[in-house]
This record gives sequence, structure tokens and C-alpha cells, in this order.
Amino acid sequence: MMDRRLPCDQATLRAWMVAYIGGVLTLPDGVPTDRTFDTYGFDSVEAVVMAGVMEEEFNVQVDPVQLLEHPSIDDFCATFASDGHGASSAESPA
Repeated sequence: MMDRRLPCDQATLRAWMVAYIGGVLTLPDGVPTDRTFDTYGFDSVEAVVMAGVMEEEFNVQVDPVQLLEHPSIDDFCATFASDGHGASSAESPA
């Protein structure tokens, strides 16, 4: 299980995921961030590859299972971005 957030905010992570998926798939209407990955043909094999690229980009281990458990861009970003409210507790503001 992934226990660290990615070192970016939701907007940055969302933009990265949209750009990545848009580069892998041809989606004439763009990449819908609120729909599940499978609704536009992004499968588990592609999720594993994206997790690996995400690890290199953000220098944080990304478990591909988390992409299946949080199967939309919005859900994944809300859980794993640094300003999200999911996987790990954020540091308290001073």
C-alpha cells in the first residue's frame, strides 16, 4: 500500500495524469477526470506502466493497485496529492 502522498498539489497531479493519459490514448473529447479509467479504455496494464512513470516523475513509490482502488483521476488526486485528504495524514499547519 502506498503510504506517501505525491509531492504536488491536486491541480498539478491532475494535469500530469491528463497529459499522460491523453498521450497514451486518443480521446477526441479529452480525458474526463471524473470518470473511471475503464470507461475510456485505460486498462490495468496501462495503469501499471503509468505508476512506474509517475514514480520516476515524482520520485515517490506508486502502487498500481491504488490506481484501481481510486479509479478516476479526481479520486486518485484527492487521495494522493499533497493537499488531498486521503492516504496519509498531512502535516499540521504551524
